[in-house]
Amino acid sequence: MVEQMGRAFQSRTGYYRKAMEEYELDWRSKPQPYKFYPYAQVISLPNPTQALEAGTVTDLWTCIAQRRSVRSFGTAPLTTDQLSRLLWASAGTTSSFSTPTGQGFYRAAPSAGALYPIETYVVVNRVEDLEPGLYHYRVTGLDILERPMVEGSHALEQLKAGDLSKEIMQAALDQPMCAKAGVVFVWSAVFARSVWKYRDRAYRYVYLDAGHMAAGLSLAAVGLDLGSCPVAAFYDDETNALLGIDGQEEGVLYMTAVGKPARPFAGKGRVDLRHTSRPKE
Repeated sequence: MVEQMGRAFQSRTGYYRKAMEEYELDWRSKPQPYKFYPYAQVISLPNPTQALEAGTVTDLWTCIAQRRSVRSFGTAPLTTDQLSRLLWASAGTTSSFSTPTGQGFYRAAPSAGALYPIETYVVVNRVEDLEPGLYHYRVTGLDILERPMVEGSHALEQLKAGDLSKEIMQAALDQPMCAKAGVVFVWSAVFARSVWKYRDRAYRYVYLDAGHMAAGLSLAAVGLDLGSCPVAAFYDDETNALLGIDGQEEGVLYMTAVGKPARPFAGKGRVDLRHTSRPKE
């Protein structure tokens, strides 16, 4: 039965040359591109690009070579600066451009059709100067005409206050690393954003979009001397309930635990790719 469901998903969401249906997009029904919590306290984050301007970043190739899934975390908290950079590297805006209807944004991760259906939530266990609890990442601040506002951009919206380490651990199939991590990133999809254009095919794309964001996060974590571990094993209903979403219009897809590794990275330092070992024949 499970195998049949998987095959049915692949078949139903496939593209076939002789069976491509033509249709016109209804621009009046296009979903809103950003989610806001009007009742939430908005907490501004430090400028994530200061390290780029200062030239104090680890090079990309070293980050790729040293990326590992880290499941054992120490008790040291993350800094708000580290959290800011992680959010920016996975979901943030990198620049803006003008459009006929206003202003658009380039973002750190690619998205099918530039629709960006993925929302980022953060369960904070230990971050300096930040109360433990559940937060939503506000990518950009826009007014009613979707014009950018500096205030409220690249910020956190506090949804719940208090220690949620036990709840996120239980939701993640009782994996202790989610309770011991400094933060747990949880990505959901607002399905309508992609379905509006891609219909059934959208249900493939949302998972790819979440994967792009998780990859950026994992490399950024290495650059910040942090460890991370992506998690796809979770109880959907419990995780959705923790975030306060219904699992139908918006549902959890993926998460990543991030924290200070309990043990230093092996071989930390610049990597010489010319001397990587080759498997014995």
